Amino acid sequence: MPQSTRAAANNPDAEQQQATSCDGLLARLQQRARGAVDAPPPCSLRVPIAAYTDPQRLQREVDRLIHRYPQVIGHATQIPEPGDALVYDWLGLPLVTLRDKAGAIATFLNVCRHRGMRLLQNEGQASVRSLVCPYHQWTYGLDGQLRNIPRAESFCDIDPADFNLVALPTEVRHGLIWVQATPGDHMDLDSHLAGLGRDFDDFQLGDYHFCRQSVKDIACNWKLVQDAFLDGYHVVRLHKKTVGPFFPDALAETSVHGRHIRSAVARNTLLDDLALAPEALDRRHHATFSYTLFPNMVLIFHPEYTSVISLFPQAPDRTLFVHNMLTPRAPASEQERDHFERSFELIDKGVFEAEDIFVSVGAQKGFASGANDSLLFGALEQPAVQFHQFVEAALGEG
Repeated sequence: MPQSTRAAANNPDAEQQQATSCDGLLARLQQRARGAVDAPPPCSLRVPIAAYTDPQRLQREVDRLIHRYPQVIGHATQIPEPGDALVYDWLGLPLVTLRDKAGAIATFLNVCRHRGMRLLQNEGQASVRSLVCPYHQWTYGLDGQLRNIPRAESFCDIDPADFNLVALPTEVRHGLIWVQATPGDHMDLDSHLAGLGRDFDDFQLGDYHFCRQSVKDIACNWKLVQDAFLDGYHVVRLHKKTVGPFFPDALAETSVHGRHIRSAVARNTLLDDLALAPEALDRRHHATFSYTLFPNMVLIFHPEYTSVISLFPQAPDRTLFVHNMLTPRAPASEQERDHFERSFELIDKGVFEAEDIFVSVGAQKGFASGANDSLLFGALEQPAVQFHQFVEAALGEG
């Protein structure tokens, strides 16, 4: 584990405050801006190129991280009515998440238990009354139970209950739909979130509504995107024509919760309000909080909306970048709908695609040149190295 980049790491009271509350992290940012706390000390840390290019390593990451940790695959307001469904193969498995007649949300392997045929063919949102196999029309209810076998008399010694759809652990928490690709196992979200649920409650995340989604197939390793989101060094440089002017240069603080990394990046408004008492600071107005939820999710609280990003590795140099934008309410007018749509286009295409994804893909292309055998990270990028160390530790657990 690397040394903390926090200059006051030897102050137990300040460190404890920072580690346990958003407000403590924001207050520490204000101290940094006032010059009361030093910037992180210089360092040079390296991550080998093989971490981004080795196919065998990628398979271990999928098996031991992506399939074993809870994944966010959508928002409950995407499927508000019985029969509404999300069909996706993002985890390398054919899955369907749907709402049943009682209002519960569950996830099943999108596979008929008779001869293995895929049930719902097209990925994306759908609305169904039941799940009917196109091969022999075995029919399943919205609860995954086998309802009908045509010509059932042609089979002997079978119990229909043994042929229900295979369910995956699924839970709605803070409005987000969490799925774990471990049929038959328990998903312990309380343990996984390591106390961060309190933060999400404070941000009123559970009251937000789904607005827009984009799914991008991008030509880079999934961890390159995580590196970008954990790097405060680039904000005023890479994003100089978009969101960069809203931020001072590399003024950020982080705290670790389990293997999750919480980041607070100061906005210019914090510099304007240095005289405010710490308790008067506003989390969305004076900083941008982001959460790198281990292993492959990023949650960003923008001033007016929230971005939920999941990174699903498909190959060492290929990732599905799934971005859901959540808004504090459903649009109350066409004018408000247009405002949210423009906001989505700006952040999704103008910032994430044109800038963060652009440099991640560019770095992946650069690996083939042999110019580098490792990537260099300095003090302003150290949370990215911490993330890689968490990955190594989790892979080592088998």
